Amino acid sequence: MTRRAGRIAAIATASAALLLLSACSANADGSNGPAKLVTQVEQSKKVDVASLEKSLGTPQAKNGVKLCYVTRTLANEFWGYERDGFEKEAKKLGVKYQTFAVNDESSITEQLDKAQSALNQGCSAILASPISATGLDSVFKAALAKGVPAIVLNDAKGTVPGVVYVGPDATTIGQTAASYIAKQLPSGGKVAMVEGDPGSSNALNRGKGFKAGVADHTGLQLVASQTAKWDTNQAQTIANAMLTANPDIKAIYSQNDGMGLGVQAAIAAKGLTGKVLLVGTDGIPQAKKEIAAGNYTATVSERPTTEGATGVKVALWLLDGKTVPGWVDVPAFIVDKANVSEYQTGMP
Repeated sequence: MTRRAGRIAAIATASAALLLLSACSANADGSNGPAKLVTQVEQSKKVDVASLEKSLGTPQAKNGVKLCYVTRTLANEFWGYERDGFEKEAKKLGVKYQTFAVNDESSITEQLDKAQSALNQGCSAILASPISATGLDSVFKAALAKGVPAIVLNDAKGTVPGVVYVGPDATTIGQTAASYIAKQLPSGGKVAMVEGDPGSSNALNRGKGFKAGVADHTGLQLVASQTAKWDTNQAQTIANAMLTANPDIKAIYSQNDGMGLGVQAAIAAKGLTGKVLLVGTDGIPQAKKEIAAGNYTATVSERPTTEGATGVKVALWLLDGKTVPGWVDVPAFIVDKANVSEYQTGMP
């Protein structure tokens, strides 16, 4: 080989290597890191959980897979059921798992630290219930860049491409509560709402849905709406003030059942049990006990155990190269005196 031919061969070899490196490191959008996860998620598509499971079947876990769930405070039993669904399904499918819970329900910083810790501990997929819509976006982006699936359970459906949301439509939950109240009050009347933490996507969207639902029923009038930040005691104080200022309130919507129990206490203290409708959200066992006893009208029940289990399946489907929708819908439903006997223990 001549010296000139050798130089040409060397240039060709280097060019081929550069092209190979580019093909391995560039995403479809030109950024670095694996693009496959993003292409596996059909971001604009929404499919109900039953249809998706029928389509994709039972996922198979590969050796060495570890799933991590970053949840909120387990002092709120709703998140305990979400965790239970996650851990039981992981155990059932033979997958290693770890849960990271925060102590402060409103501390975005604490949850972000937990999520970063999870990502640094070799998790094959990150599942999370963010306190705020964008609070964990930096972790989700870092995970996807490493080829680690990112899945949101129940709250804070985000906009990061490649992140899958598993849960109900929070706006629809608020609308469902308003429609239920309208049916119970055919002649209309004044209503009030006790809101969750203003930084929470669930609180914002449930409130948006409830207000829209009230507006759709001309007989209803929203006369008071205030945040109790998911706190039972604050909810009792606020509901008491609402009932004092507006003694003719016909119904109160509480954005979760924990606060709803505080509202129930305020209604009882005023001697208005059975006279003022109380509709909550979540379907926690204590709320259902109160519904059965006639002290609480209804709850828009979510399915946290199902959501947790579905999150595990979605993670494994993604790790197996399957395509999934950006939104796996796990619809909520009304529990009242007509069907509460079917759901008195646990959460679906």
